[in-house]
Amino acid sequence: MCGTQASAQALSPAKISLRAFFLGAAMSFVLAAPASASTECVLGSKAAPAELIPACSAIIDQTANPTSDRSAALVVRAEANARTLGGQSQALRDLDRAIALDGKNAKAWRVRGDLLREAGGDLNRAAADLTRAIELDPQDAEAFELRGVVYTNQRRLDRALADYDQAIKLKPDDAQAWSDRGVAYYLGGDHEKAIKNFDEALRLDPNRPRTYTNRGAAYKKLGQLDKSLADDSEAIRLDPKLPEYYDNRGLVYAAMGEYDKAIADYDQAIRREQRANFLTNRGDSYQFKGELGAALGEYDAALKLDPNFAKAYNNRAVLYKKMGERAKALADYETALRLDPANDNAASGRRAMMAEIAKFGTEPLRALNAASGNGPSFPCATAKREVEKMICADPQLGVLDRQIAETFERALKSAGKRASGELRKSQRDFLSLRNASFGRPGYDLKKIMQDRLQKLNAMES
Repeated sequence: MCGTQASAQALSPAKISLRAFFLGAAMSFVLAAPASASTECVLGSKAAPAELIPACSAIIDQTANPTSDRSAALVVRAEANARTLGGQSQALRDLDRAIALDGKNAKAWRVRGDLLREAGGDLNRAAADLTRAIELDPQDAEAFELRGVVYTNQRRLDRALADYDQAIKLKPDDAQAWSDRGVAYYLGGDHEKAIKNFDEALRLDPNRPRTYTNRGAAYKKLGQLDKSLADDSEAIRLDPKLPEYYDNRGLVYAAMGEYDKAIADYDQAIRREQRANFLTNRGDSYQFKGELGAALGEYDAALKLDPNFAKAYNNRAVLYKKMGERAKALADYETALRLDPANDNAASGRRAMMAEIAKFGTEPLRALNAASGNGPSFPCATAKREVEKMICADPQLGVLDRQIAETFERALKSAGKRASGELRKSQRDFLSLRNASFGRPGYDLKKIMQDRLQKLNAMES
């Protein structure tokens, strides 16, 4: 069970999101209001785009104005256009024009580089623009930070960290820079340094839900699940509308073996937005609970949304293996590998399934039951515990359970009175621990059962 759980969860990690910039979620789409006479065309203005755009246009259209003033106004108008529906193209045209008018306008280079990054454009070009902005203004902390974000997105983490260091040196109270540096440390695998940076960001600004969920992801990597859970819960409290926060907390609950709570959080995420990874994560929790039919439905739904989602194929392959559907499991492992050749879980699963098929063939295994003599030692029809349902669903576990029961009975018959009492107690302890531990992170049911059978065989001999 441990290997299955680890491989399934490893495919759906908590999502690490970077910053939202001036082009963030709070966009205004009102363009009808007239410009206020008091509206000033300045970068960072709180005025609505409907007021800023005409105010800046009045400066830009006056060709008698100095080119530096018109260039500066174009940058402000670009920022305003970027906050309108479909305005990014116009914003980029304004920035191109601003740079053409004044090639030494550092803000124009910086804003264009950020807009290219934000719009999913050419990251190399974005980095080049931000580099030019830094050359023109080496004291621009924001330009260093934004270039750090570009480098982070490119996984050039050493360069990203160097830029964040410089941004923080220039502006030590910038919570965003501390948070972004934490993300770079997280991606580089230094989760303790990531947490220290997230701590400082939250000290400077305690109302940062994304920083909380990022710190929660770092705590999860360190196995500090209680702290991870607290951070994800705080992110949800601060921003209850974002589905990723529920998904992240669901992953923590799943790591704690609290599958019903995990499923409730995935429900919340999916209610807000249908995504393949949310459905896959919910399928994982159903699978760990032993509700294999429900899990299969989730993976199928995820692949209907995104037919190229390798993680869903891998996790469905794990499920098919449990169900004895070897041919289907192999096909899903192969599809997962074709879509994601670096997926180690899919590669190892494929190798194991090919070996199993070579030994047993591709014919699906029939459902096991105690009466047929080829299933568990107990009737599956009346199984209530989740661990028993799992044993009934997995042919290999079913055979192991019967072997344990039969070997125990034989060992009991050959044991003396005192030894038989100790043997019965050890069997009760095994079953109690099995029932209590099933579903916890790291618990490998198959290995535990194999170890028990080995011990019983040793007693019998």
